Amino acid sequence: MSIWMLCMFLTQTITVDEYYRMPKIYDYDDYDRCVAEAPQAPAEDVVYCVARTIIKPDQESSLWRLIEHFSNDTKRHFRHDHLDRGFCIERCRQLVQSLDVNVAEELFVDKFPISFPYIMHADVFNNVSNDRARYGRLINICQNHALRQRYNLTGYTEIEYCTGPKRSTPIDGLDISFLLITGLIVVLVISSTCYDRYTSKQLGNEHYKKDVPCRKTMVLTSFSLVRNWYRLVSRSKDQLNEDLKFFQAIRFFTFCLVVVGHCGDLFTTTSFANTQDREAEYYNPLGHILINGSLIVQSFFEMSGFLLSIHFLTTQAKLKKVSWAAIFVTVAYRYIRLTPAYAYILLLHATWLPKLQDGPLWPRGAEVERNLCRRNWWTNLLYVNNYVNADEPCLQQAWYLACDYQLFTVGLIILVAVTKYKKYVVHIFSVAGAIAILIPALVVYFYQFDGVFVVTLQAERFIYWFDEMYHKIYIPFHTNIGCYVGGVVYGYLYYRVRASDSKGNRSGFLKFLWYITVPCGMLTLMISMIFYTNNFEKPSLWISLFFPLHKNAWALFGAIVLYGIIYNYNRFVKSVVNFPAFVPLGRLTYCAYISHVFFLKNFFYGTRDIPYFSNVSMYTKVISVIVASYILGAIVALTLEFPISALQKHLLTKQLGKYQIHFNVFKVFLIE
Repeated sequence: MSIWMLCMFLTQTITVDEYYRMPKIYDYDDYDRCVAEAPQAPAEDVVYCVARTIIKPDQESSLWRLIEHFSNDTKRHFRHDHLDRGFCIERCRQLVQSLDVNVAEELFVDKFPISFPYIMHADVFNNVSNDRARYGRLINICQNHALRQRYNLTGYTEIEYCTGPKRSTPIDGLDISFLLITGLIVVLVISSTCYDRYTSKQLGNEHYKKDVPCRKTMVLTSFSLVRNWYRLVSRSKDQLNEDLKFFQAIRFFTFCLVVVGHCGDLFTTTSFANTQDREAEYYNPLGHILINGSLIVQSFFEMSGFLLSIHFLTTQAKLKKVSWAAIFVTVAYRYIRLTPAYAYILLLHATWLPKLQDGPLWPRGAEVERNLCRRNWWTNLLYVNNYVNADEPCLQQAWYLACDYQLFTVGLIILVAVTKYKKYVVHIFSVAGAIAILIPALVVYFYQFDGVFVVTLQAERFIYWFDEMYHKIYIPFHTNIGCYVGGVVYGYLYYRVRASDSKGNRSGFLKFLWYITVPCGMLTLMISMIFYTNNFEKPSLWISLFFPLHKNAWALFGAIVLYGIIYNYNRFVKSVVNFPAFVPLGRLTYCAYISHVFFLKNFFYGTRDIPYFSNVSMYTKVISVIVASYILGAIVALTLEFPISALQKHLLTKQLGKYQIHFNVFKVFLIE
């Protein structure tokens, strides 16, 4: 954030002096110093507590009136009456003991009515009730002493959780089971690799690149590390896959953009010093490109639908017919392929993640993840975590996997319908498109939402757990159908014309549209700013229609971009997206995606200090998360995902033939 933009922001809202009069949103005692002084304190008091403070309204205070006025702009500002604090219990105990009894009693503030979510649920942490009973009054007085001295204000302070060097989570049976499963995978990989090498004879590396005639041998070599490596780096000779290999690059860039968005969220969820810079971004039209960047996920849904349509129609052309039963078998087959690697990462989060680090924020990231994954793991493995217990998520970013899985099923139903009832293709696609617009429009109208998904700083502080629009409109599959259906339709049209139109339409007008698509996409994101600067009267018909049309505009942008890449509108762009290195990177994206939350937790919640938010600090974290995620993702893919896929191919191909299904139908996942 430039100094000029910051000055403009403060000029438009309040003065610099007024801004810095308000209490800091994030402020923590030194955790390591607190722990270092532990031997001098009673063992039971070697505790560090993180709490939330709500400043008590005081209309006689000019500072309170300033805080209230500034915080009322909830779409663009933090709530500056809602503070995050970290307390060393020993320091607070010494402070309170030094106070006169009457002064201490006067500083204590009981809970008063609070009209917004301000703290995480106690049951996601360990022993919170006991800690609140023991230390709640102490830190309430301690915090009010600081507020009274510096700001002449008081507030209600409630413990969110407590931690300390003697509060590590003990190893239990589930922790041991993770080690046993990991050991079993290692044994399978070593044994399979050795057997594969034993059967190679004189073929050299060519042996690992090709299937051998013996089915039993192929099953036994499914976990071979060398063979799976060649599966990773090999290039398909099929013409269709060769034409669409640039999707591997899109998968990679998709993942990078996802990590950028998630790192931005995690800065606010944990802590950072220069809160004024984040607030200033909401006054900058260019800042809304990143703020509203979550809309880009619609392009990813479109590409997933496009690939499903292409591969389905290619397979269907080789078969006599496709039955409705194929939908259930295909969905089940996909479940088997996706879930083992996913379940392994979930088990890692539910077991060993909390034991890797400590610190003031670590329980908020790791302990919560452990407890919720042990409680709600089944919603993830059934791919319903975007509907069931979505406010207590395990691996929260996996809502996309659930939504994509559900949309995959809907896409299959549509494609089977258009192949069985060819006379009604236009009708089927038209009805699907109308439903895709009508459903989110009705949700927006009846819940009185804005015309875009409004990303507020207050919602980010709790990773959208308490944000109604996030739960009702952002993560459900029924509000994300539009661009997926658009991708299915575009894939259907592309498949129909590709055989007779190898060069495509290369008119100057269409090329012009292709070149301006990215600027138009950026402008679409910037238009969202109107809903941050205005509070339009709701419910509103125009807002309800604006939401799905604005959201599904990405289907049109995506179709134009894909068309231009397929038909080589720009040779440089085509050469970049077809660069060979993107092939393995694209194939690893699924495992990198399910792994990246593990590193988000470690890199953000493991911090000791309150960092400074800047482009350099954020993109340093982004690069670190991407690199680490691909390393772990490669390990999981080579030892679990690819072997399971190979076992499916060798064991279930004949059974799938009964339902007229081809193996390539399953290779259509955007983030896999």
